[in-house]
Amino acid sequence: MFRPILLSVLTAFLLAACSSGKSALKRGDFDLAVKKASQRLNQPRLLSKRGHELAPLVLRDAFKLAYDQHQATIRRFSSANPVNSSQTPTFRWETVYQEYGQLQALTDNARAGNCAACAEWLATYPTSYVEQQREIRQLAAADRYDVAEQAFAYREDDRLAAKDAYLNYRKAIDWVPDFRQARGKAEDALPFAILRVVIEPLSPSHELDRSDSNELQRLISRQIGQQTAPSTFVRFYPPDTRGSEFVPGDGHPIHQAIQMVVSGYTPSLENTSSTCTTVYSNQEYKVGEKKINDSTKVDIKEKVKGTLTTYRREIHASLDMRMRAIDTQTGKVLWEEPIGETRNWATEWQTFSGDDRALNGQSLATANAFPPSRWQLLDSMRDDLASSIASRLRSRYSRE
Repeated sequence: MFRPILLSVLTAFLLAACSSGKSALKRGDFDLAVKKASQRLNQPRLLSKRGHELAPLVLRDAFKLAYDQHQATIRRFSSANPVNSSQTPTFRWETVYQEYGQLQALTDNARAGNCAACAEWLATYPTSYVEQQREIRQLAAADRYDVAEQAFAYREDDRLAAKDAYLNYRKAIDWVPDFRQARGKAEDALPFAILRVVIEPLSPSHELDRSDSNELQRLISRQIGQQTAPSTFVRFYPPDTRGSEFVPGDGHPIHQAIQMVVSGYTPSLENTSSTCTTVYSNQEYKVGEKKINDSTKVDIKEKVKGTLTTYRREIHASLDMRMRAIDTQTGKVLWEEPIGETRNWATEWQTFSGDDRALNGQSLATANAFPPSRWQLLDSMRDDLASSIASRLRSRYSRE
């Protein structure tokens, strides 16, 4: 069985190795056809004589078709409108740049093939598109810069416009480092692009006393403060603890406020239950005698039994909160969700009545003598709840 499998694998490998690119050419995948034909020309002729002879023809035909295809795309986008029907920028030069990159790869693949017969017709095509790509980089950067300039004018009144300006200035820099004033203007736009979110102190609640509520507030502030900003465009401002003179926002308006309230707290809900089971010994024991005639006695053997009672003590605790964000300008609730933590503790013990031999050597379960206190449960829930709140906020605002 091994040899047929090995033969099939080897055959598939040889067929792939011997591919002249003809199939890709027929499918209209001209770039791939050039690549495969070039690879075939660099392989030993003995693998497939016909494939080796066919490869130069495939290389020539596929190259010309691919070249014309890329040039047509370049001409179409070069003459296209810089905005589409919905007045959205098309950034057409970025597509043109990609096409020149594909032309360069096409040319490199064609020239990499060991094909003396291809040299003459290949000489009629450019060997490099570096200069064209350099020019297109300038045009692509200018496109991004112009769009950024339009948005930059509205940066102080429109946060999203400021964000758009920042992103497009940065794109311009990606195309051409230090393009015009893009770097400086991106830095100017960024402060106006940031969504500023203040975390308000916990709302008063009868569920927790003041000291417990203050501790939960401290843990939430610490968890949020320890994390990095969820996004380049988001800043969290924990409840102020530095006095009334501190104003969050670094001189810029606060856009959203996070409000939280403890909606439910169950410090310790206890329940004890029990179940009774009749158990039997695995073997029979003598439990008496009986006469089978006037003079003969025989033992009476039976499986002995008893009642095994299992007690279960359960303690449940929970700490629930509601969290929401409001628009500070309109007061509109932007989103709202519950969040909470629970703790469950249980212990079991057993008692037995009846013939001990029915236990078959099994030991009775004993209870954990030290259940967690309500303070331990609360501390544990507070820690995890603060961490969950910080993680939830980070996740929600990471997409801004």
